[in-house]
Amino acid sequence: MILWRAGLRNVLRHPWLTVLAVIGVSLGVAVVTAVELANESALRAFSISAETVAGRATHQVVGGPAGLPEALYKTIRVTKRFRDSAPVVGGQLQLAGKARRGFQVIGIDPFAETPLRSFSSRFTEPALVAELVGKPNTVLMLRQTAQDLALEPGQGFAVEVAGVRHRLVMAGFLEAPDEPSRIGLTSVLVADISTAQELFRLTGKLSRIDLIIAEGAAGEKQLKEIRSILPAGATLLPAGSRAGALDRMTRAFRLNLTALSLLALMVGMFLIYNTMTFSVIRRRRLIGMLRALGVSRREIFLMICGETFLIGLAGTVVGICCGALLGAELTRLVTRTINDLYFVMEVRRVPLIPAVLVKASLLGIVATL
Repeated sequence: MILWRAGLRNVLRHPWLTVLAVIGVSLGVAVVTAVELANESALRAFSISAETVAGRATHQVVGGPAGLPEALYKTIRVTKRFRDSAPVVGGQLQLAGKARRGFQVIGIDPFAETPLRSFSSRFTEPALVAELVGKPNTVLMLRQTAQDLALEPGQGFAVEVAGVRHRLVMAGFLEAPDEPSRIGLTSVLVADISTAQELFRLTGKLSRIDLIIAEGAAGEKQLKEIRSILPAGATLLPAGSRAGALDRMTRAFRLNLTALSLLALMVGMFLIYNTMTFSVIRRRRLIGMLRALGVSRREIFLMICGETFLIGLAGTVVGICCGALLGAELTRLVTRTINDLYFVMEVRRVPLIPAVLVKASLLGIVATL
């Protein structure tokens, strides 16, 4: 008890040294927490978006930058009788003006979509299909997205594709069947395939063909048959491979962020080391008196470790709280970088992931000790 009183008296006499050490730990833990939350949130958002857009498709036929010939889809659906197939023309655009918000455009054939995507359930409504197919430059979006842009059905808005300005008309709303689908469709515009072809200058071309392939031997036979008719440059891939491509493309970017966070934690460790070393040196006389009174080295060592643990615990708690707040801003910056370099996505909410919080806590306390 006397030892703990002595340690507490030292903290009260020199509070700024303790505060500096706590700030050092909290800085490192906050950056680690923020970076991990940003990385995980961005990856989860893209995975949800990719799954929502792919829908129930099990495989995709994709082409190079020049796309796939439309005749290939006709061969697959009509000649080979793969009815669970749908053509897609995809690309990215930005709102014109100051907003510069990015969107992913999915050009589809409404008459072939129903078996594939959850948001295509309303394509059985003749009025919506007539609006989308019959009128040029029309798109669908989530009701929440339309509210964010202050758009009503029938109202136009300006966009830019590769520096060229176009005018689109919001024809109606997408209906998301569940919360993950709503999150995945936040930055998605659905258009008729001809509208998307005009926007991205892919007349007579497709970006990909989505397929639902049966399981087992029948599915292997279907895959073999489709591969036999693919033109040069076309590839048949599992639908989930896109999320894997994201992981590979952004791995170096995320590694740099992680290294930065660990560097911040090392700076915090250095501050703690210097603070505790200075504290021990400054208390040499007190430690000598305690030793003369019969206090063992082990007890003094435990006293110093206890002080360090409390500093680490306080810094970790403060760091996690600050990291959760910083994570939201960092996620926005990470998302913007991914949008600029790779593809369009949006993260509306940064969840507190338990695994990230546990990792940050262990790093903060262990690094302190």
